[in-house]
Amino acid sequence: IRFNATDTSYMTKTISSTSSRTTWTFSTWFKLGTSAISISFSGLFSAVYNSQNYVNIALSNSTYGVDFLLFNSNSTLGRINTNRMIQDPSAWYHLVALVDTTNDIATDRMRLYINGTRETSFYQQVNPSKDATPVANLSSSVHRLGSVYNAGTYNNYYYDGYMAETHFVDGYAYGPEYFGEFEENGIWIPKAYEGSYGTNGF
Repeated sequence: IRFNATDTSYMTKTISSTSSRTTWTFSTWFKLGTSAISISFSGLFSAVYNSQNYVNIALSNSTYGVDFLLFNSNSTLGRINTNRMIQDPSAWYHLVALVDTTNDIATDRMRLYINGTRETSFYQQVNPSKDATPVANLSSSVHRLGSVYNAGTYNNYYYDGYMAETHFVDGYAYGPEYFGEFEENGIWIPKAYEGSYGTNGF
């Protein structure tokens, strides 16, 4: 999929029935359209219930890292923002972002993986509480590819670049090994996903 930020392009799906809000996985390959991110957040994925309750996965132009935000009741429920910079427009990156608030280990309740490797160095880190329920998979929440939400608007938070092999898995916290593998030269490559998508997955 080619997203052009100046065209405010995106894809959308509205959830009609609530399913697992504690456990889900988002996986995609992406390639930047430009070498620099010219807007505050270049949005890969969002789930928005209203202006006080949403989920964002975006590239931040203040840190050039991946910013993964769970926002509930007008406050930060959970957030991790990688120190790893994403700036190379010639490269494909594989991202896995997962939520599992049922996990007893606080630092395992939100996880990010880039090119098969778990990210552990963060610009900021707020761990969600046990069994917290962000709004992904909540009935009437609007799920988007290619834009995120902030301060009551989608404006200026569109993604510019390519996305491929994109999966949203409802009810399962899956690592990158479900979506990719290292080939014989040690390069991380896609593989076919063969698992369930759950009730609201795609």
